[in-house]
Amino acid sequence: MIFNEKQIILKNGEVCTLRSPDTTDSEELIEYLRKTSYETNFMLRYPEEVTMTIEEEKKFINSIRENPNGIMISAFLGDRLVGNASLNSVGNFIKTSHRANFGIAIVEDAWHLGIGKALITEILKFASDSRFEQVELEVVSINSNAINLYEQFGFEIYGKRDNGFKFKDGTYVAEYLMMKKLFR
Repeated sequence: MIFNEKQIILKNGEVCTLRSPDTTDSEELIEYLRKTSYETNFMLRYPEEVTMTIEEEKKFINSIRENPNGIMISAFLGDRLVGNASLNSVGNFIKTSHRANFGIAIVEDAWHLGIGKALITEILKFASDSRFEQVELEVVSINSNAINLYEQFGFEIYGKRDNGFKFKDGTYVAEYLMMKKLFR
């Protein structure tokens, strides 16, 4: 699904544009993934594991734009991509069609400006309008800022995956499974 462009005013007074990425954003999206993966250990992959080609990213972007049960919303300060959030149905089966997966990341120098809140607000509106009954996410248990933000939106921890992440140094950290119920 395509998200119609929207401008918001951030806490610092800057204008941020929210919109669906298009194929011209492919290279910047790949670099954004590398950057956010470098800036924090809370992302699923390390920067060197971001290996998709520009052509693969273009196909991925088009598949989301054409998917009535999914959406990707990117946040731009000027022409610079600073955040991204996506929501997709859990599989294409009747038994899981009521569930959606959610993911979000913001570049470090744009944290605490309200971008995350704006993206989550729009993602949850899409989920509700699409009649998803629940939105699910996974978060590293030591990412207290993200957990607090998700809880502000009504997400609750419903499970824990011990040793969900194993870092390069051999240490482990758990992941929390969180969910927001929209309808019953």
